[in-house]
Amino acid sequence: MAKRIALTQLSSCWGCDQSLIDLHLRLLDVLPELEIVYWPAVVDYKLHDLENLPDNSIHIGLVEGSCRTKEDMHLLEIMRAKSKILVAWGSCSVFGGVQGLANQWDLKELLERKYMKAETVTDPRIPKENLSGFTEHIVPNPELVEVDVLLPGCPPTSDNTLDALTALLTNKPFDLPAKTVCDQCPMEREEKNIKQFKRTHEGKIEPGKCILDQGYLCLGFATIGLCGAQCPTVNTPCKGCFGPPPAVTDHGAKIISALGAVADMDPEELQNAFPDPIGSFYFTDYASSYLSKMRGKNRGKKK
Repeated sequence: MAKRIALTQLSSCWGCDQSLIDLHLRLLDVLPELEIVYWPAVVDYKLHDLENLPDNSIHIGLVEGSCRTKEDMHLLEIMRAKSKILVAWGSCSVFGGVQGLANQWDLKELLERKYMKAETVTDPRIPKENLSGFTEHIVPNPELVEVDVLLPGCPPTSDNTLDALTALLTNKPFDLPAKTVCDQCPMEREEKNIKQFKRTHEGKIEPGKCILDQGYLCLGFATIGLCGAQCPTVNTPCKGCFGPPPAVTDHGAKIISALGAVADMDPEELQNAFPDPIGSFYFTDYASSYLSKMRGKNRGKKK
């Protein structure tokens, strides 16, 4: 009997859906097992089609994106109510995504920058109509509703999504690995003694050698190994887009502590090498790491 599946998008680039479609003919391995009841990216479904489904009538629900608007929040809650198994699909859904970097500012500042202060603005005003009701901050979806399966990635690879679907269809567990991108990377490594960090345009990455050893920020050592080290394998530094391994709650703190151990640089030199540490170390998971920091602060407060 085919399993009923729903796929939906919150605030995101919709790249997770694209990675699924990129399976091409391999989709034939799973499509016969699925009855698609909601997928607005591919078929012209309307929100009321999802709302009218009975609760728990969807076997597998995949949610891409994070809640930047109140409409996103409503859609996430509906997906939770309708789905027996809810999958946070992609790093936006699991961690808050790139848009989580906006948590550095309050909503008023963001709106003023977007509609009044940006260099391309010709009519500086915040519109009073046709503007979405925004959430105050980006909060990872697993903190908003109960999520059964986490599948990070920006986007998850086609194989990641296929593996997760196959496991769910066969009632097998889908667990995230403890290994990192470095564990998958074929580059030759040396004992690290980094004396200078460079941006990629400031030199030429030598093929076959560890990119971090060469002084380029490559975050494979602190990033979950789901991608097969696709970026380092083609001489491109890992940006950490899949987020940290399961045991790590603060991606950036893990990165900073590791860099301090391998860099033969004064603390001030190391700090100056990364003028945007949040953007550099929390590319897709600042919202989740920020939340863990706030919890730590609150635990230290007297009631």
